[in-house]
Amino acid sequence: MIPVILQAHSLHQTTAEAEWNAETKKLEVSLTVFVNDLELALMRQSEREMRVEKTAAAVFDEQARLYLVKNFVVTDAAGQKAKVEWLGRELDKETQKTGEPTMTLFFEIVLPGGLQGVSVLDAVFGDLFADEVNLLLVRRGAEKTQLLFKRGDAARKL
Repeated sequence: MIPVILQAHSLHQTTAEAEWNAETKKLEVSLTVFVNDLELALMRQSEREMRVEKTAAAVFDEQARLYLVKNFVVTDAAGQKAKVEWLGRELDKETQKTGEPTMTLFFEIVLPGGLQGVSVLDAVFGDLFADEVNLLLVRRGAEKTQLLFKRGDAARKL
């Protein structure tokens, strides 16, 4: 077992924005997380040390993608899990100077049948923190939908 040093912060929250791209039939997602929370989640998942500064980018990114597949779940009208395509990540330069740096993860959800009947569950870090709150803003053209997820919530229709 890996010893884990936790830097606790008072807020356990992620914020995601998703925009429907009708041309590509993909939901384009940017998910902002606390770096410490992501590292902890990836260490628990992989059972090895996972640090942004120390872990090879390809290894870290693949672990992040695998975590998203399990915890940011989008299902189509037939109830099938949609494919997650990893695009990358970016450290937030402004928060690097604080004790609670954040990072934005970029990925796409492939939905060839469109958004009709699609459900989403944003359970990111719900496995780590009882007070986790995840905000998701979904845009489809001029239409906007805001969803809030807490630990134990079920998937919701878009």
